[in-house]
Amino acid sequence: MIAALLDHIWQSTLFAVAMGVLTLAFRRNGAALRFWLWFAASVKFLVPFAALAALGEYLSRQYPAPVPHAIAVLQPTAEKLSAPAKMLVVPHADAVNWVPLLLGIWLAGLGLILGVRLLRWLRLRAMMEQAHDLPVDAPIQVKASNSSLEPGLVGILQPAVLMPAGLMAYLSDAERDSILAHELSHLSRRDNITATVHMAVEALFWFYPPVWLIGTQMLAERERACDESVLASGHDPEVYAGGILKVCKFCIQSPLACVSGVSGADLGMRVREIMSAEVVRNIGPGKRMLLAGACLFTLAMPVTAGFLDTPLVRQVKRDVMAVQARAEQAVTAMVQEMAPPAPVRSAELPPLKVKVPAVSAVLPKFEIASATPAPVAVVPPQPEQIVAALEPAPALKEVATALDPRGGGDADAVTCRAPQPLPGSRLPGPQVCKTNRVWAQLRADGQDIGPDGVLVDQALSPSRTMAAGACSKSALLGAFHSQNLPNGTVLSGCR
Repeated sequence: MIAALLDHIWQSTLFAVAMGVLTLAFRRNGAALRFWLWFAASVKFLVPFAALAALGEYLSRQYPAPVPHAIAVLQPTAEKLSAPAKMLVVPHADAVNWVPLLLGIWLAGLGLILGVRLLRWLRLRAMMEQAHDLPVDAPIQVKASNSSLEPGLVGILQPAVLMPAGLMAYLSDAERDSILAHELSHLSRRDNITATVHMAVEALFWFYPPVWLIGTQMLAERERACDESVLASGHDPEVYAGGILKVCKFCIQSPLACVSGVSGADLGMRVREIMSAEVVRNIGPGKRMLLAGACLFTLAMPVTAGFLDTPLVRQVKRDVMAVQARAEQAVTAMVQEMAPPAPVRSAELPPLKVKVPAVSAVLPKFEIASATPAPVAVVPPQPEQIVAALEPAPALKEVATALDPRGGGDADAVTCRAPQPLPGSRLPGPQVCKTNRVWAQLRADGQDIGPDGVLVDQALSPSRTMAAGACSKSALLGAFHSQNLPNGTVLSGCR
């Protein structure tokens, strides 16, 4: 579970970095586009790539197709999506299980954030119930409250603009209309809904600082987009900036991000941008293609990885990994056999006791050699011996799994073709095993074996095929023989 969480976090972080780079490319364009890019980075934390990969696997079951030969190259690339997490999480038998502790800390933080935000929302609901309607021509209700809360759009299903009653005496009609236009811009952009979605992301990933940084960028671009909308509707920049300054002077900021106010983000920079009234550039064809390519790549990459990761491919991978494991065990055993024995120290040998016979005086004198064995010269293995040791053992070369056997290598070794999907079915066919000599002969004769195990002559019509599925398992190592019947049918068998 921790590995899957780490995978999702680093993939979402990489996606957020990519969105941040795209915002730099669109810094001369409208703020609304940059807001949606940051919002996409936020939503990515709620949609893991594993869900898109599952969609690709579902499509592979609905539209079965032969496994391409390039799967051996594409599959390792797709597996790199989870490689960093696998490197960070190393299982160990004696390791401490941190999952319950981390889960408890996460639940405590989640409960704290939800409790604080629920309390603030209840206070806003109480203000809305006590507020009274204002006679303002607007598509939604405009209410005035006795609080000092800044003007904001409150509510998701039934939104309403909440204005402080004490501020209305300080605003002129033009300033009030510009402030109201700002709030109606939040309504048309559905900013309360997008802010609620990001608040859910912040609550779930409260321990991850980049999530809060994304929220800050979303708030800044959201307010800039509303400022651009107000100026584009014909309101005077000086009047609009003066109204914002009065709001900041007499009111306090909204406690919740889902209540879209008017005084958010960097106020000084907003006032400078409003007074400069820079013209927003339209998105050119090149940048449109850049956005479309980024969107297509983001969605197609995990779906393609899931489409390639079919049950058939997983079975082939398991077979290949089993052969590799047996080969590594054989090489390790051969290296251990070739290693010289450890030298025996003299202190470990028992003392040598020699009895000298009584007639020793008659015999010539001799000296007893020391019990310490002479050092044995260890000859290092030659390069040819090392290469021979690293080669797979003959028994391991007898059976190999391949996606497209071509009859190469040892002629007497058996190569098993991986099961292929049956036409019009979600199930794979049988596994076909033959010697490399037979595979080479089949290719030389222009013949092939179909997914159902039936020998097919590619030069003949489907009605003149040879039935080879009745061969026994022991006859798979032999060659095929054929006979032409009077009606033109080719009868084949095993010998």
